[in-house]
Amino acid sequence: MAMNKQTKPESPVVWQASDAAEACRLKQQLGEDGVFVAGGTLLRTWWEAGTARMPGHLIDISGMANMQKPIVLVSSSHDRQICQIGAAALLSEVRNDSYIRTHYSLLTTAIKNIAAPSIRNLATLGGNVLSRVGDALPALLVYEAVLLWHDGQGEFQQTLAQWLLEAQVSAGWKNRLLLAIILPPVDLPEQEGYSRLDVYHKVGRREVFTPSIATVAISAIVSSVQHIVDVRLAAGGGQTAPKRLEHTELLLKDAKLDRSLLHSCYTSVMEHFHPIGDVFASESYRKKTAANLIVSELWKAMQPKA
Repeated sequence: MAMNKQTKPESPVVWQASDAAEACRLKQQLGEDGVFVAGGTLLRTWWEAGTARMPGHLIDISGMANMQKPIVLVSSSHDRQICQIGAAALLSEVRNDSYIRTHYSLLTTAIKNIAAPSIRNLATLGGNVLSRVGDALPALLVYEAVLLWHDGQGEFQQTLAQWLLEAQVSAGWKNRLLLAIILPPVDLPEQEGYSRLDVYHKVGRREVFTPSIATVAISAIVSSVQHIVDVRLAAGGGQTAPKRLEHTELLLKDAKLDRSLLHSCYTSVMEHFHPIGDVFASESYRKKTAANLIVSELWKAMQPKA
C-alpha cells in the first residue's frame, strides 16, 4: 500500500490499495474514518453541501485494474452471456459500450441522464449504485442486477433489490467493497409477433443536470394481441431509494392491454409507490408523475403499429 500525506491539515490521508483484500483490511483498521473512493464526484458534492463529514482517510480503489473494466462477459451454465461491469468503470465508458447499448439499452439511457459529460467522465457506476438514489438504479432493478462484494474474507453476491432493503436498516454494507455489478442475460421474445417494450424516463426540475423528481424503468414483452407476457417496473426519484413495483407487475402480467387495465395500473402505482417529498416536489406530485409516465408508455404500446 502507498500513503500520500496531504499538506493541508484538514485534508484526508489517501491510501492506495493494490487489491480488494488490502482495501478491506484498510477499511477494517480505519473504521468509520476511512471511506472507499474512486471517482469521488458525489462524495465531494456531499462534503461541500455539508450533508456528509469529510473523513480522515480515503481508500483509493481507482487503480485496481479488475474494477475498472467496463464489461466482462462470462458464459453461464446454460451457455448464455452474463455481463459483469466493474464497480470503478466510468459512467461514460459504460454508456458508450456497444454490448451494453445493444443488450441493456435502459442502462445506456439512464446514464445519459446522469449529470453532465464532464461528471460522467469521472463518476463510476459503482458510486451511482452506492448512493442508493442514483438514476441508474431503476434500470438495474428491472434487469435484476446482482452485486459482487468483497468483505475482507472473500467474495459473495447479493441481488441489488436485497441490498437496497438491507441498506435501509443497516450501515454494515459500508464496511465491504463493491467489486462489480452483474447483469443476467436479457430474454428475447421467442415467438413471432412478440415484442419488447423497454423504456426509461427521468423527470427533473429542468431538462438536464438536475436531481430527478421521478425516474421509471419499464421492461416488458407484449404479444401481437396485446397480452403482457412479462413485465418489470421500477421507480425512484429525488431522495427515494428506487424499488420494483411488484404489486403493479402482478396486476399487469398475463393481462390484456386496454383502457381498464391502464386505469387499474395508475391506481396501483398510486397505492404502492411511496416517494419522499421535499420543498421542490411533494410526495403526491412525484407519485402522480411516476404513475403517468408508466401509464402513458403502456398506452403507446396499445396503439396500432404503422
